[in-house]
Amino acid sequence: MIARLPAALDIYQIGVVVADLDAGMARYGALLGLSNWKRMDTDYVGRYRDSQGRIANRNAFAPWGAIHLEMIEPGVGDGNAKEWLRTRGEGIFHVGVATDDVRDRPLEADVIFEVLSQRQPDGSTAIVHLDTVTALGFFVELTWRPMAQRLDDWVRSAID
Repeated sequence: MIARLPAALDIYQIGVVVADLDAGMARYGALLGLSNWKRMDTDYVGRYRDSQGRIANRNAFAPWGAIHLEMIEPGVGDGNAKEWLRTRGEGIFHVGVATDDVRDRPLEADVIFEVLSQRQPDGSTAIVHLDTVTALGFFVELTWRPMAQRLDDWVRSAID
C-alpha cells in the first residue's frame, strides 16, 4: 500500500515518452503551444528493476507554464521509458518532483529506476523513479532539488 502524497509537491517536470523525438516535438508543440525546445541527449549508467547498464536516450525539453516538459525517445539500454513505450505506447510516464534529499521519499514505494551516475553531495543517488504506476498511473521521479533547478534554469534559458 502506498502512503498518501504530501499536499504540497514541488512538481517541476512532466515526462513523456515518444517513438520519434522530432515528430513528438512537432506534435506536442502544435497541440500544447510549446516552443523553444532544448535538446540534450543523455548517456549514463542506470539501474532498472534488477539490471544495471548503459542507458542512452534522445531528449528534448520545453517550458510549459510553471514546469517544463521532458520528452524522451528511448535508445540504448533497458529503462522504464523504453518498457513504457513498448507496453503502453507514447504518452506521459512520469511526474518529476524536486526534493531536498532523494532518500527522504514521500511515498512508501520501491525505487524501480535510478540514474547511478548522478549523485547528491553525500554520494547517494540524485534521480530515482518510484514504482507508483499501479497506484497513480505513472512513475514519480524524485530529483535532488539543486539538480532539478539547474535543469529547469537551462530549459528556460535563451536558446543555444
